[in-house]
Amino acid sequence: MSPLYVFSEKLEKLNLKSLVVLTALDSAIGLGWDYLKLCGHCENLELCLILSVSPLSPQNYLVNIVGLYVSVDENTQIDQKITLLFKHANYIVKQGRKVLFYVKRERLIGVYYTLCSSGEANWTNYEYPSSEELEYVSEEEHYD
Repeated sequence: MSPLYVFSEKLEKLNLKSLVVLTALDSAIGLGWDYLKLCGHCENLELCLILSVSPLSPQNYLVNIVGLYVSVDENTQIDQKITLLFKHANYIVKQGRKVLFYVKRERLIGVYYTLCSSGEANWTNYEYPSSEELEYVSEEEHYD
């Protein structure tokens, strides 16, 4: 019997029901992963969602969104979308020739839909997130 996935309210808004997403979740469960990095494209931007997967019962799993980052080439022209990323990024990290914008958790849904005006990214690959990626998405800004 296939696992049943219960998506968190925030994740439900992203409408992640494609075959690629469900296959990625099945693989993550089979490999015993508690996190999953799901990557794809919206127009000329690469997006990666970090999801948590936790058991509710032997065949039911809660899937929650932990974070989002957007990857662009270092030579990308600054336009409205890049300006939006600068405004809503918790962290901006240069990695080789790429710049990664880790989006603030509370802005994630709005940023996603602004970048993906078509409604859903074209999800293409998945893997276990690195410890660095998990650190960036799990830490929130603190101002005193």
